[in-house]
Amino acid sequence: EEMLELFPYATEAVTNTADIAERCNVEIEFGHYKLPRYDVPDGYTAETYLRKMCEEGLERRYGDRSDEEFARLKERLEYELDTIRGMGFVDYFLIVWDFIKFAKDNGIAVGPGRGSAAGSIVAYSLAITDIDPIKYDLLFERFLNPERVTMPDIDVDFCYERRQEVIDYVVRK
Repeated sequence: EEMLELFPYATEAVTNTADIAERCNVEIEFGHYKLPRYDVPDGYTAETYLRKMCEEGLERRYGDRSDEEFARLKERLEYELDTIRGMGFVDYFLIVWDFIKFAKDNGIAVGPGRGSAAGSIVAYSLAITDIDPIKYDLLFERFLNPERVTMPDIDVDFCYERRQEVIDYVVRK
């Protein structure tokens, strides 16, 4: 009735809109994330692939450390991977890793990382960020922890001149 009063010249449009609205049945589920699955190579699950990529990255980033220090870094990596898995964000990390890797592989400038994601040794091992969380004594829990049930927020900066190429890649993928 209100719409008919506001748009007396469009009676048919108002009636059709109401008819369509009555046919719609939409339920929005809150508190549950709808994340896409990341296609991993044969022989892997998303979790085992993320672990493999992180372990390779940990070796690349910290391979020159003493055995004792490397063991502590691996322990931190395991803690973070367990948290990421437990909160259901394995595919999310693989997706972010993938499009950042695409940008870097194609010469698209990517920022070093900023925000709380810089506190993650997983993000550093995957080269999602280039800020060493160990060197700067950054806390993973400021980024992600089971008590704060929110999506991880990984701030990513791409060169404005080629940002669209990354967006197009993500859309295609």
